[in-house]
Amino acid sequence: MNPPANPEIVSSRLGAPGSIARAALDPGGPGFLPLTSRPSATHAPPPRRSRLGPDAFGVSGPGVRRRLESVLRGEGTFVTTGHQPVLFLGPLYVLYKALTAISLATRLERTLGAPVVPLFWIASDDHDWDEVGSATILDRSDATRTLALPVPAGGERRSVGSHTLDGGGLDVLDDLCETVPQSEFTAHYLELVRDAYAEGRPMSAAFARLLAGVLGDRGYAWIDSARPELRRAAAPLYRRLLSHWDGTLEAEAAGVRALREAGFEAPISRIEDALPLFFDEGVGRHRVRRGETSPESWLERLESAPEGFSPNVASRPALESYLLPVAATVLGPGEIAYWSQLGPLFSALDVPVPSVHPRAAWTLVEARTRRILDRAGLSPQDLAMGAEPVVERLTREARPEAVERALGRFREGAETGMAAIEEAVAEDVPGLRGAAGKMRKGILDATAELSRQVDRATRERLDVRLGQVRRAGANLFPRRRPQERVLNPLSFLCRYGPGLVEGLARETDRRVASFLAGRAEDG
Repeated sequence: MNPPANPEIVSSRLGAPGSIARAALDPGGPGFLPLTSRPSATHAPPPRRSRLGPDAFGVSGPGVRRRLESVLRGEGTFVTTGHQPVLFLGPLYVLYKALTAISLATRLERTLGAPVVPLFWIASDDHDWDEVGSATILDRSDATRTLALPVPAGGERRSVGSHTLDGGGLDVLDDLCETVPQSEFTAHYLELVRDAYAEGRPMSAAFARLLAGVLGDRGYAWIDSARPELRRAAAPLYRRLLSHWDGTLEAEAAGVRALREAGFEAPISRIEDALPLFFDEGVGRHRVRRGETSPESWLERLESAPEGFSPNVASRPALESYLLPVAATVLGPGEIAYWSQLGPLFSALDVPVPSVHPRAAWTLVEARTRRILDRAGLSPQDLAMGAEPVVERLTREARPEAVERALGRFREGAETGMAAIEEAVAEDVPGLRGAAGKMRKGILDATAELSRQVDRATRERLDVRLGQVRRAGANLFPRRRPQERVLNPLSFLCRYGPGLVEGLARETDRRVASFLAGRAEDG
């Protein structure tokens, strides 16, 4: 039996109209960011050695290892992207990020004539278990099902990536097996998952292993932000933050002001007198603040326990470019938004700002979904607000025209007649105005009830068609959000196999080429 043809890979733009991301990617916009589509952004940055050795990185093959070592010696550069170590790779866009970084690195390497290694930064110091410890899977009936790991006792404020998987939490693997579609590819992907999410392995290592299995032989490297050598190498940058506390706060404030002057609210909110830095003393992360602990005391802690410090969302981008020679970074719309306020912080820390490239954004339209859309005369975007508005429109359009016209004429006549009755009663027998009002309400309520019954009868006739539209909506815009931001890739991989990744890689390469050529409408 031949496998099903790959779904259509439909492009979408990043960021909602009027958003910071849309403005930042507009060639005529406020210029918050250096974009790879601008000529200067594709020039080779000055040679710079890495502050990390090769043992800090994972690689997808020996060829990548050799190129990585060249980059670390100052003979090349990185294209970075990253995400938290989300359960089962999280939503689809995590895969799209990785494919975009791989494509961009390949093209920049040709342009620059030096090694360019795509690097996935695994932000394992995140402690949002609700986000990181769950995955939403499209099940065999096209319904969404969320699978989750239990939060470990006492782990609510600890980093997710460092959590070691135990047998008690791995029941989620059995749930996954019962959820994903069955095909000739299912056993392969379930084996990859079981191999990655093995008892005793940290969450971040499981994420890295599964990502490598899904991407196959596409050359890239990865790094876990919780590695002790990375924490130690970051200490000089944290020392700059602690030694120039007021300057750091002013740089953050300048970024907020710049966005507000452009008409936007800053996505990263500032905490009074707090640096963009966390400290974990063994029971959970908390922000580094002045008050009970002085800057001098924080500096002493940094000297004695550098592994206890980690960046927040504002300082992590600067940390990447401090530790590594980064030419470009691949970002989604939320990241583009907060990067737009970070220019002054990069400058205050004396760290070069890499150019920014938007990740590819796709909607996978399966053949059965396409048939539903075509029969209903819909485009995928018609379901962006969920299926119910479309269901209501289709119901209205299917209502019997004669009944609809008759009800309309009756409402108009009833309104006119009741208005005349109420006017006459108010003038001649005002004590009956309440009775006239009740009469009016009763007539209109009875008319509305008949209209609802017509709707129900119409829906019953349309039941199969409307059910299909709802299933299409759950597939394309689950929970009224873009598919790529909710659905996990494993359902699609089990149904379509490695050919889906190959198709996504080809389309992503076209998308990257288009953006580099300056066609911003494709970004």
